[in-house]
Amino acid sequence: DGDGICDGFDSCLGDGLNDADGDGICDGVDSCMGDGLNDGDGDGICDGVDSCLGDALNDGDADGVCDGVDSCQGDALNDVDGDGICDSDDSCQGDALNDADGDGICDGV
Repeated sequence: DGDGICDGFDSCLGDGLNDADGDGICDGVDSCMGDGLNDGDGDGICDGVDSCLGDALNDGDADGVCDGVDSCQGDALNDVDGDGICDSDDSCQGDALNDADGDGICDGV
């Protein structure tokens, strides 16, 4: 393959580039060339460009928070009013006090 390594010692036979990034995968079959970490979480995104490293689900609800640390998975709005209740479960959206006195009416109404 013209790489200067004798075939008996060449771990990437037929691949002149060998393993340029040192990840143990010959460049001819490396889906993440130049990325020595490859795709550690198996999400199909090379670690060099993966914004959610170690999180195979990435950001399923596209809210900008990786699912591994997203307290409101599946809720793209998260907790807009900051009351600790995800908007998908919050009966008083936009009202941080919710129904503090328990009368069934959101306090902000």
